[in-house]
Amino acid sequence: MRTEKIMRNCWLLLLPALTMLASSCSGSSDAVVESNDYCYIKSVTLGTVKRKLDIRDRQGGLIRTTNSTFTGSSYAMTIDHRNGIIENRDSLPFGSQLDAVLATIAFDGSVLTYRQKGSEAWTAYNATDSLDLTRPLELLLTSNDNQSSRTYTFKVNVHQQEGDSLYWELQQDEVEPLADLTDMKAFFLDDQLMVIGKGLDERLFSLSFRRGLGRGPSPSPTGEGWGEAFPLTGVEGSEVDVQSLRQHDGMLYLSTSDGRILSSSDATTWQQVGSAYLGPLTLVEKTDDFFYAISEGKMLRSTDASTWEEDQLDSDPLLLPAADIRALTLQQANGNSRIVMVGKSESSLGAVVWNKMWNESEKEDKAMWVFFPWSQDNTIPCPKLEHFNLLAYDGKCIAFGGASADQSHKALDALYISQDYGITWRPSTELHLPFELEGTEGCVASAVDEDNFIWIITNAQVWRGRLNRLGFAQQ
Repeated sequence: MRTEKIMRNCWLLLLPALTMLASSCSGSSDAVVESNDYCYIKSVTLGTVKRKLDIRDRQGGLIRTTNSTFTGSSYAMTIDHRNGIIENRDSLPFGSQLDAVLATIAFDGSVLTYRQKGSEAWTAYNATDSLDLTRPLELLLTSNDNQSSRTYTFKVNVHQQEGDSLYWELQQDEVEPLADLTDMKAFFLDDQLMVIGKGLDERLFSLSFRRGLGRGPSPSPTGEGWGEAFPLTGVEGSEVDVQSLRQHDGMLYLSTSDGRILSSSDATTWQQVGSAYLGPLTLVEKTDDFFYAISEGKMLRSTDASTWEEDQLDSDPLLLPAADIRALTLQQANGNSRIVMVGKSESSLGAVVWNKMWNESEKEDKAMWVFFPWSQDNTIPCPKLEHFNLLAYDGKCIAFGGASADQSHKALDALYISQDYGITWRPSTELHLPFELEGTEGCVASAVDEDNFIWIITNAQVWRGRLNRLGFAQQ
């Protein structure tokens, strides 16, 4: 009797537990059938990807082929469950080889198969098998209860141009208003390419291209679109240094040989700023707080272009540039502001380079101009080029121009790149000027627009080029 009573009590205790277990299984089964929660791809990660690149010279001839690899997981794959699309918004580099790539696909479901889009046969996915991703794949995922399925399109986007290549297009040929300019400076103002130049009769003119550039169709190769050459007003009676033109906060500034600083908002009508300095003056740069200029071997600064004082130098003033002075003001990623000044000096065989840097802790008025000397350790200093052009581009300083003073460089033969703000200038083996321009004598002007196109004007021609990756759409 006692044994039967114990068995009966055990069954009574087990019944609630069995009831709960049956209820749990029934509920779980219903959830799988009623939703697709257990039939979706959670993530896709690419493995190592091979890359093949052909390095070519300026004429397009093959120099060498390079083979490398990169980590595919650095390029995130985005999953659009609503439309069933899996793709990378940030395209893989040009030259990526996609014929055999490992892809790790995490999913909730029972069976994942794939096939080339448009084909018939399905293949079971295996994480250890490489996939041919040269064309989109269809992925078919079946749910845990085999009652539901979901299809995705899996595609990998690759840049169709080499990001670190600079390609040029001749935009205009034989532009008549540009043909007679013996000296010129190019810049952008209100989205228009403009040129201030000196004509054969020594008068100064401003020209502008009437359309916004970097957008829409390219300019006409016949020169159509250039406006009339307007003579500058307000500059009479003094010799203006065209190359001293500087831009700041929507205004243009020029200096004159009789010590004046001129300003303009339209590049045509000019008026004096402040009062004339007692001596020749070459404008170096304009910042928020100061005008910088060089006069007879002195570096000067002024807040109003009326009262000038000598600025601080760390080296002999004889090393200051005396001609062909170019300058850039750069904002560094660490918050520093820096002026890079390059020019010619009688005391140097090459170009001379100076820097002035300031930040929150060292204010602009306390910062000293620092000379970057030539040394035996520096085998790639800045060359002393005629018609010297200096641009800020892709976070670097780039320079080019006519033949060098020592004849070691042809006119427009190379782009000289400085990644250290002017200490070293390496002739680029990958970024080239238009090879058709090599050896072209005469003045050359250049400017960079807000779409990262470099514009070069020389020999009455207008060229436009851009580093490919600076034109890639940002996702």
